[in-house]
Amino acid sequence: MQEHKHLVSLLKEARNAAKAQDVFKLKQLSNETVHSVTIYRDTDNVVVAILVYALGKLIEKRGSFDEKEFNKYFNFYISNIDQLIGYIETNNEKMFKNKIEDILSVKGLSDDLKKSVQDVFRKARINKASRIYEHGISMEATAKLLGISIWELAEYSGQTSIPDAILNQTLDVKKRIKNVMEFFK
Repeated sequence: MQEHKHLVSLLKEARNAAKAQDVFKLKQLSNETVHSVTIYRDTDNVVVAILVYALGKLIEKRGSFDEKEFNKYFNFYISNIDQLIGYIETNNEKMFKNKIEDILSVKGLSDDLKKSVQDVFRKARINKASRIYEHGISMEATAKLLGISIWELAEYSGQTSIPDAILNQTLDVKKRIKNVMEFFK
């Protein structure tokens, strides 16, 4: 487990954002973690990024589930985040990994919610893989790091326009005028 302080800070912010139902903040926190993943290739950072992103997605879909059952799982998720923080702070890597497995196993849910939660985790894994790939890690290394196939990553990455987004940004009006003025000098 690398970058303990970063993971603890991230999980605390994610817990607070989840309680506030701030989906945008959860996605932002998850994306910030991708940078650490590309530097250290630490699987713990990857898993935390996936958990945080998936939590945001689950909150987004909240209305399509039975409220009582969703709240039960949501509270389970939040309490497990608190436990993950404790395991990181005490360097208990084994319990940290066990707790991650508990969250990902989605035991005790109705078939409908369980299937939806598992689908969210799978899509979150692919989404984070795509973000890592965008940071310059090879497709093979990224797929291996996240435990997905290269084909899943290639299919998802091919559908996104994120890599081209920076190239498509236009200059603001002042910069365009400045460029025109310089061109005609």
